[in-house]
Amino acid sequence: MDDDRIALVARALGHPARVRILRLLTAQESCMGGEIFCQLPLAQSTVSQHLRILKEAGIVHATPHGTSMVYCIAEGPLSELAQAVEGLATERPLCAAREESE
Repeated sequence: MDDDRIALVARALGHPARVRILRLLTAQESCMGGEIFCQLPLAQSTVSQHLRILKEAGIVHATPHGTSMVYCIAEGPLSELAQAVEGLATERPLCAAREESE
């Protein structure tokens, strides 16, 4: 995952409502839009904006189902982000200034 992609996915996760949406989606295989809207104390238009941001980042995909949309977490972006962050955390050298202060 390149730096631009990491930043895009991380930005999409940067709001508690979007994290809550992902938690709702992880609780089931897929979720109708109405189920998401009624679980959050936000206006439907606000939830739609959050879903749009998650879709643009590739974290969530939407499939039309009749007059509704079914939302699912996409494979890849979250696990790729986790791997990238783990790499940053584990592959960093010790900071020389930190060693001197200890």
